[in-house]
Amino acid sequence: MNSSNFKVYLILTLVSLFYGINYSVLKVVVPEHIGAFGFIVYRVTISSAIFWLIYSVDKHKIDWKVDGWRLVACALTGVAINQLLFYKGISLTSAVNGSIIMTLTPVLVLIWAAFLTGEKITPVKVVGVLIGLIGAVIILYQPDALLTTGDWRGDILVLINGASYACYLVIVKPLMSKYEPLTVVKWVFTIAILFVVPVGFNEAISVDFTCFPMEVWLSAAYAILIVTVLVYFLNAWTLTRVNSSVVGAFIYLQPVFATLTAILFFCEVFLLKHLIAATFVFSGVWLVTKKSS
Repeated sequence: MNSSNFKVYLILTLVSLFYGINYSVLKVVVPEHIGAFGFIVYRVTISSAIFWLIYSVDKHKIDWKVDGWRLVACALTGVAINQLLFYKGISLTSAVNGSIIMTLTPVLVLIWAAFLTGEKITPVKVVGVLIGLIGAVIILYQPDALLTTGDWRGDILVLINGASYACYLVIVKPLMSKYEPLTVVKWVFTIAILFVVPVGFNEAISVDFTCFPMEVWLSAAYAILIVTVLVYFLNAWTLTRVNSSVVGAFIYLQPVFATLTAILFFCEVFLLKHLIAATFVFSGVWLVTKKSS
């Protein structure tokens, strides 16, 4: 592994860390203080404004005749459907069910990549994905009584969200190769406003911000500034350097970091299954990235 690939994999690991922490953080905000759809309206609009502030002038102008529809598709799959259905789905089903379903995303990325771009699915990638999936299931496994607390409607929404995000990782890659990553992400979020505002407007305007304690403000800031602005930019940057299936494979690290966060900050007990699962997860990611490098 050369230094360039190491940098990419380190950044993808940080992205998974940020997402893993977010599983605990988002529960502070949604749905107790603000509805899922309403929060997404604020998340997308504020993030879009930040992207315009830090990158107001595009070095390379968008060719709207050629790439306009692809940008619209990216806004729909990578922001609107992805974020709306994830937050709504998690509010309907159990966290265990939702987390297990989300680990199917790397598999869906491989399928989308093969179907849309002809990206080759090698035996090494298949083995890596399966090993990572085993690790994710182990770390998230709970007794049957807990697994049945989820609502099947929420499970379906989370599954559609995973398929949508997987599609986004594949269709956005040509844009990342053609334009600056921030240019693409800025326009994707701007277009996504047209999709999310009609869905979450009523929830957004009904929020009573005067009742927010400090931990809610901090959690919302983390979800917007770190998990949205920073993470989307970092993912965009990595897509210019590795295949979409490699980016998708790092989703397997999220349950590892989510568990570590719960152990360190919520006094949960570290079990042998966590060590075994982490071994599977890191081995699976290593196999997928090893082939790419």
